[in-house]
Amino acid sequence: MVKDFQESDKLIIAMGSKHAYRSIIEPHQHSRAQLLYASEGAIRVYTKDNVWIVPPLCALWIPAFVEHSVVSLSDVRLSTALVEEQASLTLGTQCFLVRISNLLRELVLRLNQQEQWQKPHDHYQEEIEKSLQLLIFNEIKQAASFPIVIPWPKDPRVVAICEKLLEYPDHRKDLNTWADQIGTSSRTLIRLFQKETGLAYRAWIQQMHIALALGKLSRGESIAKISQALGYQSPSAFSAMFKKHLGEAPQKFRKE
Repeated sequence: MVKDFQESDKLIIAMGSKHAYRSIIEPHQHSRAQLLYASEGAIRVYTKDNVWIVPPLCALWIPAFVEHSVVSLSDVRLSTALVEEQASLTLGTQCFLVRISNLLRELVLRLNQQEQWQKPHDHYQEEIEKSLQLLIFNEIKQAASFPIVIPWPKDPRVVAICEKLLEYPDHRKDLNTWADQIGTSSRTLIRLFQKETGLAYRAWIQQMHIALALGKLSRGESIAKISQALGYQSPSAFSAMFKKHLGEAPQKFRKE
């Protein structure tokens, strides 16, 4: 169901909310694009074709009228910025992860707390609010993005495998083992996994691991602890995989 924000002619409006651990925001869409940012806690977002593990240092850009649902992986505070549809088209029509700079974070938080800082009879209030909106929009356009997309299957057999892998990311089962469990051949499952996700089995797992690792890095976990949690034989093996995909060692993201 579309929540209607058409009555507002503002470039950006705020929509903040709190959600308990394991709560679910059911599938919905907005008439504006959305910068979905968990300023506290962690979330997982499902769209039609992908699942997005949104680490604390990122937000998810969701174009207008894209249906999505949100799962809280902890107690969560959402500090969302909703961008007018026509203006948002300059950022394309696909979802992507946005790197949240310190400036963008503070601007979005300020937007969501404007009732606290607005002063009655302040003649410059409207100009300040417009400036805040323009700054946020400019920061979103200039923000770095992460090429981390986790395609989500529709076939129930592959969905069951992917859900189990998300729950236990250190599992190292190969497709032969999964094939035995769901009662099909490994050759059939290889084709099915590729058809459903567009990725080979190992490539899908690596995408998932990178998304999970970014969240762990942002919380200050050590490389050794992360590699163990994700089932790698050594920190160096995890670091090599991470650098291959993002072009930087995980230590760099941990420092930032």
